[in-house]
Amino acid sequence: MIEDREYLKRDLARIYTPHTRQAKSAMKKPMKKLREDINRCPELVEALQQQTRWNRNRNYYTARQVRLIAEYLCID
Repeated sequence: MIEDREYLKRDLARIYTPHTRQAKSAMKKPMKKLREDINRCPELVEALQQQTRWNRNRNYYTARQVRLIAEYLCID
């Protein structure tokens, strides 16, 4: 379940891909999957750009960005 709050990218990736191991070295794959799925959804990218101050280089997603990601990627 995703709470309405700010998330570090790695924490949201863990929620998005819960079947992966939790070791730091194993975080590259879930983070890559989340990033790829976001980029595959042009409507989500547009919403992130227009409705939030989306900066791909930040280490976190704001609460608003998390809501949009959850909505477009159907994350519980």
